[in-house]
Amino acid sequence: MKKLLPFIIAIFICLSADTSFAQMHKREKIEAIKMAFITQRLSLSPEESQSFWPLYNQYQKEISDLIMQRRAAKNDPNPDPIEAIDEDLDIDGKIVAVRKKYRKEFTKVLSPDKINQFYTAERDFREELIKQLKNRRP
Repeated sequence: MKKLLPFIIAIFICLSADTSFAQMHKREKIEAIKMAFITQRLSLSPEESQSFWPLYNQYQKEISDLIMQRRAAKNDPNPDPIEAIDEDLDIDGKIVAVRKKYRKEFTKVLSPDKINQFYTAERDFREELIKQLKNRRP
């Protein structure tokens, strides 16, 4: 992690620079940084990257769709709190199912060690991003 911290800080500095990269939408910037972070953390070969990233993009889309469903459900005024809880738990179950489904798919392109490193890297990136965002707030 100590080796990756300067890398992450350098990328966040690049985000604030006035370049064509800085013109990208925030989500696209974050996704590009995330890809670089995961690629470096997993030491993906070009062949692995070529197979992994399209699969990861499908995985990420399915997870994002479920998260959007959750947000929409929370914004929907539901008079029955038990029904709202059940819907939230149902979405949690669907997220777990997607993660299990793609774990099997990832084994077709990555070793089990790299899959484990991937989930750890994804979690570490999310934690670092949250930390960086908290530090930016006045």
